[in-house]
Amino acid sequence: MSGRLIVFHRRIVALALALLAACGEQSPEPTGTPDPQDEWLSESAYRFGDAMVGDALFGRVYVRVTGDNRRVFVLESMQSRVSIWTPDGRRLADLGGSGEGPGDFIFPTRVDLADSGFHIRDQRRVSLFSYDGVLVRTVPSPPTSVSYQGFRIRIHVLLADGSFLGEPEMSLFVVFGVWGNDPIDTQPVLRVHQSAQGWLQEEVLRYNHRNATLRIPVDDGSYFAPHPYSDADWRRFDRETGSVLLGVRTREDLRPGEAELVEVSASGDTVWRRRVALAPVRLTRTLLEPTLDSLEAVVIERGAAGPGSARDLAEEVLHAPEYLPAFRSFMLTASSGQVWLQSQERRDTLSVWYTIERGDTVTPPRRVLLPVSFKVHDANATHVWGVWEDELGINYVVGRRLVPPP
Repeated sequence: MSGRLIVFHRRIVALALALLAACGEQSPEPTGTPDPQDEWLSESAYRFGDAMVGDALFGRVYVRVTGDNRRVFVLESMQSRVSIWTPDGRRLADLGGSGEGPGDFIFPTRVDLADSGFHIRDQRRVSLFSYDGVLVRTVPSPPTSVSYQGFRIRIHVLLADGSFLGEPEMSLFVVFGVWGNDPIDTQPVLRVHQSAQGWLQEEVLRYNHRNATLRIPVDDGSYFAPHPYSDADWRRFDRETGSVLLGVRTREDLRPGEAELVEVSASGDTVWRRRVALAPVRLTRTLLEPTLDSLEAVVIERGAAGPGSARDLAEEVLHAPEYLPAFRSFMLTASSGQVWLQSQERRDTLSVWYTIERGDTVTPPRRVLLPVSFKVHDANATHVWGVWEDELGINYVVGRRLVPPP
C-alpha cells in the first residue's frame, strides 16, 4: 500500500499531554502499595535563554550537566550547534555549525559525558571533545551498508572499546505490517563493531514497543501519531558503563503501578534488576472520552470513516488499558548514576518523580516534586536541569535546586 506518512499531529499530541495531566489529578486506587520515600521539593536557582538580557535565544534544546554543576551543555539539533555555559548563564564556548568538516555537525542529537571530555553524536559520526571545547577526534558511524535484516542501523552511543550500540530503523509501515509482513512488536538493541572479518553485530537485548504509535488507515495510506496510552518499554543508553537500561512498563507479572528496571551490559548480561511500585492510576471512561472525541474528529477529517462509523474506528485503533503504565517518562542522569521516573501522579501544579540509585535493590526511592511546566532533562546531586517554555514558545534552560525534607 502506498500513501503519505504523517507524524506528530498537533491535536493528538496536545490531547495526549492534557489527558495524562488530567489522569494524574485523580486519586489512585489502592491496588498496589507504593514504595516508601522521602519527599523532596525544588526551588528556582538558575535560568538563561532570554536574548533581551543575555546572549541566547533557544528553540528546541537538549540539556546535560556535569556532576560538579560547573558546565551546562545545550544541544540545538536544528541549528547543528552545541554551546557550553556556566549555570548562571555565561557562555563558555560555541561548537559546531552545519557541515561535514572537523568540529561541524549534521543534526546532532545526543551529548554524552565522560571523565576526559564529552561526546556529541550526529547523523554521521561521533565527535569527541575535551571539556575546554577542543576537538580531540571524530569517529565515523558504521557505513550504511551495515544493516539488520535490510534495515539501516541507527547508532546511539560510541562505547569505550570503539564499538557502537544502536537499533534498526524500521518504517512504521513495516512495524504495523501494512506491506504484507507480520506486525513487529519487539525491537533489538545491537552492538556493532569492526573486526578483521568486517563489521559484526550482536543482539544485546530485545524490548517491547507495542502501542508506541497508533495507526488509522486512510484512503491515501496511513495516518500515524504518538499513542497517548503507550505502554511500550523505554530504553536508555549509557556510554560510560557500556550498558542499556530498560524500563519495563507492562508485563503479565507486573501489577498496576509496578515497573521493572533492567540494566544489560553490551555483552548481553543482566547486571542489575529492580522492581518498583508506584501509585496505580485507573483509566476511567470519563478520562477516556475526551481522547476518543478528538480521535474521532481526526478520523473524520482524514476521511477514514464517516460520522456514523468514525467512533467505532477510533475505539478500534486506540489501545486503552485498564490502568495507565506505572511511569510516563524515564531519565538516566549523565553524572549522578540515577534513574528518574515520572509517575502518573500529580499534586496540583506539581509532577511526581522518583529517583533510584543504579545498582541499589533495597533503598526506597526518593520522591521529588517538580513544576508540571518544567521539562526535566538531567540531574546531579544538588540540582535538576531542564527546559521551561514561555507563552511565546521560547525555551529557557533552567536549573532547580533540590530541597531535602525538613
